[in-house]
Amino acid sequence: MKKFILALCAASAIFASDRYELTIVGGYAHPEGTQGIDDQKLIGLRLGRNLDLSWLSQIELGFDYTPKATFEDKNGKEIGYDTRIARYYLNLVKDFALTDRFSVYALAGAGYQDLSKEANDANDDGFGQAGLGVKFKVVDNFAIKLEARDAINFKEGDSTFLYTLGFASSFGATKKSEPTITQEAPIAPQVVDGDDDNDGVLNSKDRCPNTPAGAVVDENGCQKLIRLNLHANFASDSATLSPKFVAKIEEVAKVLNMNSEYKVVLEGHTDSTGSEKYNQILSEKRAKAVADVLINMGVSKDRIQTIGYGELSPIATNKTKEGRAQNRRVDAKFSN
Repeated sequence: MKKFILALCAASAIFASDRYELTIVGGYAHPEGTQGIDDQKLIGLRLGRNLDLSWLSQIELGFDYTPKATFEDKNGKEIGYDTRIARYYLNLVKDFALTDRFSVYALAGAGYQDLSKEANDANDDGFGQAGLGVKFKVVDNFAIKLEARDAINFKEGDSTFLYTLGFASSFGATKKSEPTITQEAPIAPQVVDGDDDNDGVLNSKDRCPNTPAGAVVDENGCQKLIRLNLHANFASDSATLSPKFVAKIEEVAKVLNMNSEYKVVLEGHTDSTGSEKYNQILSEKRAKAVADVLINMGVSKDRIQTIGYGELSPIATNKTKEGRAQNRRVDAKFSN
């Protein structure tokens, strides 16, 4: 027993890992040759280290113990005294899986047998052994094993056949921790707060991002506008200007001629009499009529833009004669 304890201590470095198999066995030993000892029962304990090698599945350290073995003479009769037998061994095991739960395995190894009493040709001796077994996994960490081995003594060359039934339990298998992946927060691209429309107001504050180049804008980046009602009202279904409105148009021309950076947008309107399509065309004609007067007054054509809004932007009700008269108009919108 002391030798077994020493062997376990010596092998501790081999088994200092994270996955083992402990097997409790019971069985039967049948000595052959001239050993002069009877068949015997045995119990045992094995500790295996599972490996992930293509050619080797396990390294196994084992101990078998026979509490009583009877010596016999050449005729097979008992000679009157017994011995205890302890076998210590180390095996290399290769497992061949047939299904997820059922496998066969082969083993080869060497060991030492220690007898409490020696007689005939049965004595303390080293041995080599080889064997085959079958293994059935009942659950993930518990299996049943049937095994047959042939242990051959080094000195005499006699064989002992050992047949065992084992109950194996896996333990100490630590789950491999998954690598911790630290996901770095994406770095927000640095935003350069520019001035894409060159109006002097940064993009982050610009509410009117597409103002024309050179336009004068307010603090929100929107173009400063001056809206003026020319009071250039028209007769119903007419785009002809009355001479009495020319004086008002002259004021517009004067502003434009004195401020060369200014431009004007002329917006034509109608009342709701007639179809919407017709009124749209009529409103455009009214705006163009005012533009022609401005051009004749010396305002460059490229500083004038005309737009027709038809009947869509009334400033008074279309239900009365007076309201309809107010809606037949042209407004001026100045910008710089």
